[in-house]
Amino acid sequence: MSNATSNATSDAMSNLSSIDTNNLALLHEILGDDLQEILHAFLATMPELIGQIELSIQIQDADGVQLHAHTLKGSSANIGASKLPILCAALEESAKQGVINENIVALLPPLKVESEQLKTELSQFLQSF
Repeated sequence: MSNATSNATSDAMSNLSSIDTNNLALLHEILGDDLQEILHAFLATMPELIGQIELSIQIQDADGVQLHAHTLKGSSANIGASKLPILCAALEESAKQGVINENIVALLPPLKVESEQLKTELSQFLQSF
């Protein structure tokens, strides 16, 4: 991923909140209280996946970055996250090149920041149950 692509990713995310509240409300309508369990499971596994991404970067394992970014992309999209799937998709795409490059390294800090923001917003939503 080039710096231009990285900047485009940042620009696309600047107008988004961390979570699509309409999607989350729809999930709550469909799943009822089961959504609470799903969100708790996501919040428990998200730090583990980010840790695996970070470790994969440290040990220069592009395949690991691709795998864990793909997993986090899907699970975060499924619970209505807006920004985290975009960051994960950018990581996944960059890792397909087979090497850990500066673009991958540069995406880790915003991934961590966004995961904390998402955690905060989901925790607030869970208080409404």
